[in-house]
Amino acid sequence: MNIILLVTLLWLSLPVVGGKSPDIALQSLSGMPIDSLFKKGEAAIDSGNRDEAIQIFTLICSADDGNGDRRLFAKAHQRRGYMLYSGENFAEAMQDYLQARGIAERNGLRDMLPGIYTDIGNVFSSTNDLESGIMFYRKALATDAARENRDLLPILYNNMLYAYYLKAEGDSVKKYFTLFSDVNPTDLRSRYDLLMNRGLLDDIEGNQEKAVEMYHRAAGFARDSLNSPDCEAAANSNIARSYERRGLADSAMYYLQINERMAREKGYNNLLVESLRDMARIHDRMGHKTEALQCKSEYLSLSDSLFSRETMNLIKNSQALYEQNSDAYTIRALNDTNAQQRGWIMTLFAVLAVIALLSVLLWRQKRKLTNAYRDLYERNVTLLEAERKYAERIGTLESRITALTEKSGADTADLQSTRKPLIPKEQRELLLAKIGKVLESPAFYCDADCSIDRLASAIDSNARYVSEVINTEYGINFRSFINKYRVKEAMRRLEDVEHYGHLTIKAVAESVGYKSQATFITVFSKETGLKPSLYQQLALRRRNNTTNEPE
Repeated sequence: MNIILLVTLLWLSLPVVGGKSPDIALQSLSGMPIDSLFKKGEAAIDSGNRDEAIQIFTLICSADDGNGDRRLFAKAHQRRGYMLYSGENFAEAMQDYLQARGIAERNGLRDMLPGIYTDIGNVFSSTNDLESGIMFYRKALATDAARENRDLLPILYNNMLYAYYLKAEGDSVKKYFTLFSDVNPTDLRSRYDLLMNRGLLDDIEGNQEKAVEMYHRAAGFARDSLNSPDCEAAANSNIARSYERRGLADSAMYYLQINERMAREKGYNNLLVESLRDMARIHDRMGHKTEALQCKSEYLSLSDSLFSRETMNLIKNSQALYEQNSDAYTIRALNDTNAQQRGWIMTLFAVLAVIALLSVLLWRQKRKLTNAYRDLYERNVTLLEAERKYAERIGTLESRITALTEKSGADTADLQSTRKPLIPKEQRELLLAKIGKVLESPAFYCDADCSIDRLASAIDSNARYVSEVINTEYGINFRSFINKYRVKEAMRRLEDVEHYGHLTIKAVAESVGYKSQATFITVFSKETGLKPSLYQQLALRRRNNTTNEPE
């Protein structure tokens, strides 16, 4: 996948900024009013000073106590997220975008949501999760605010077009090219995108010569009118790919080397990764084994730092956790409403008319609460299944990476992190794989006497090393790590009504390794947002509904 072209072509709502060194006294800013700080942060963006802007918006976000101007704080998180995104820090950018989303959704700031959804979609798309990216672009397009915003529509159409181009869905590319053209934006960036999008459409329809012509025009426009090296590089990447398809390896290499030089001069790490990867492939086809190996080693090292598995997991988990917390927030709000209504019923018991009215209201709220519990239950079931599929996918990808490394014979010494952990990376990854293998068997972690010492013994290691691996890879201690496995196994057993439906909650707790029922309930509720007894009821209800469906 062409990551650099994706990041370049994805539109954002703010101008691109540089990375000038900050010259700012934070102590002098800490006493300024929040609205004045915000204006100063906007000025830093306009002047191209990314570092100063990040510091200012970080200061604003840290001052949020939940009582200030909610729109201003939502904007501050969105601005900080943009600064981090433009600096290729996708995981932290996602955290800020989700903060902005939460503030906007809970405070009725509907006009801000399309832009925030677009930003979240950009993070997913830029990290190769095109399905999630498209989902959030559609979520933005579905809002009234987006349909009424003539500035945002071309951004969304452009992003959708390129995401579908990467998925090789020609009909969708043509659809969004037409929609983008119908909006008829006239700014310089839109004129560049119109040239690029025309080339992409010709490309996917098999008109390579026309596509190359449009890419050349786009590159010239980016260089002469837009003064945008990254946009020029995006066009060059597509020119090189078109030449490669036509068997013109020398021509393809020429444009890739232009991009490589530009990436090193400008510090564009994404562009450098993509250029080195494509150069390695072409060198290999041309029989230049040494050059291919050098390019391959460097791009693997850079790619590992930019798009590590930990980064991808953090981005996905951040979004999943937001959705789960959002459901939990709704449940808490509904519970508070129910408690308040019950108080009204007790207070106004003598007034029959009021009792009837409140009874109706209470019934409606309980119905909403039931639906919220059911939605949270379904989300937990979906996440459990998604985790299983994701683990299978990760195993496949790791096997492919191992095969690639063995084929190249590259010296992986240069790929090591400069950080000095307790144990080397290779040994840590080996221990992680062994831990995963042992924990494939529920019998191990469902043993009430399961301990870090037993796990260490099972993989021929020691407790200190096992603790280091778990803390480094998962960011939690051993007990929390085992609890997650036990809760997921408990969820599976509560789902399996046929084999475990007769068990009490206490019996289920003991079957997954808990000696205390109270501890099990606390841990299970924290992980899923539902008490085990309610989860069991919902599982039984779901099974009965499935059984009673007509064939």
